[in-house]
Amino acid sequence: MNKVVTVKEYGRIQPGSVLQQSDIDELKDCGGDIFTIRDGYLKATNYVGIYTTRSGAVIEILPKFDLGASLEDQNEKTRSIFLSMLRHWRGKGFRQLSNSQIRSLRNFPMIEAFVYLFLINVQELVRRGLARRYVQIEENLTYLRGRLQFADHIRENLIDQSRFFVSHDEFSENRPANRLIRKVLDLLTSQVSDSTNFQNLQQVKIAFTDIPASTNIHADWRNHNIDRNMQTYESVMQWVKLFLFNDGLITYSGSHENVSLLFPMEEVFEDFVTHSFMQHQHKYRVHPQGPKEPLATKDNKPAFQMKPDISLMSGKTVRFILDAKWKEVDTESDGRKHNIDQQDMYQLFAYGKIYRCKAVALVFPKTDRFYEPFEYEFADEELVLMCLPFDVEKPELSVSKCMTEIENFWSSAASPT
Repeated sequence: MNKVVTVKEYGRIQPGSVLQQSDIDELKDCGGDIFTIRDGYLKATNYVGIYTTRSGAVIEILPKFDLGASLEDQNEKTRSIFLSMLRHWRGKGFRQLSNSQIRSLRNFPMIEAFVYLFLINVQELVRRGLARRYVQIEENLTYLRGRLQFADHIRENLIDQSRFFVSHDEFSENRPANRLIRKVLDLLTSQVSDSTNFQNLQQVKIAFTDIPASTNIHADWRNHNIDRNMQTYESVMQWVKLFLFNDGLITYSGSHENVSLLFPMEEVFEDFVTHSFMQHQHKYRVHPQGPKEPLATKDNKPAFQMKPDISLMSGKTVRFILDAKWKEVDTESDGRKHNIDQQDMYQLFAYGKIYRCKAVALVFPKTDRFYEPFEYEFADEELVLMCLPFDVEKPELSVSKCMTEIENFWSSAASPT
């Protein structure tokens, strides 16, 4: 059984019965973006997912949601919410997740959930049949097959003239995409603990028995080409890219092959909020990551392009801009900044001026220290910045409350003073 340690974002990771000092030393060396040392302790950062060590230990890093539940229930609930959020993350591979699958996976450590999702895609691929291609084979046979390679035949069979050095085409499953899949299957074999996953993994590997694992994953990826007869490969290869290249996720240095999927929560939260506004409100058209406008020009050409997370559009006019930030706001702390980054204030001020909005908003996760919206008025008194809480457990209700605040602002702005 793999050793699994579950921590939350920014949680402490300590050696003990599960993690040995060698594991801790490895975590220190894998990159400061993933784990940092603070107050003498090794801590996770704001990347969420799984990291495996050489010894087989699995560090599961869960998002820090504010949930009212027991620790065990919290972990299950957190996994469920996080998987729901991943369906809308800009990376691919999770969009096909169903609600029933999420419910069944909430009890698993995330590594088992990810393996499960990969395997159901490979099972469907095997059911439909692995793609083949003609491959030129050169071999020395006791019979003539294909084309005689005269120079090689003379060199190899000068003494034993009963053999023929030939080349022939074979319709083979040994192609780059299948070698990459085999590589991932081999990689996962030592990582899986769940009995159902392990059984499914062994059954799938039978179909790849005659296919060698990729020995050059970068070359095979460049040459794997999914043609129109290989559409069933698309979802599988998205997983292959995640497992082998950590595509779209955090990059880190490391010399050993492991299974590590680490998602930047800033992106996951931003994409989830964007999707929620697109799904749960229809008064405004939602324009994600735009529209782009230059902050300045040089030689009459645009420079420093701006692209807000979410623009609420009326026709071609930007009515309201929201930027989602995965950060804890503390309205109960002393002072008036409430843990909000001053750079975010500068950015939203620039958005308001460039896009000629009367109000802009920062959207933060709802917590027990930030559950009511509040406002800042910029110095010129022509622009207001709202700070809006967003409950990831209740996205539809959160969008409704945010829109109520926006509509109330517009109503008061339109009223005569």
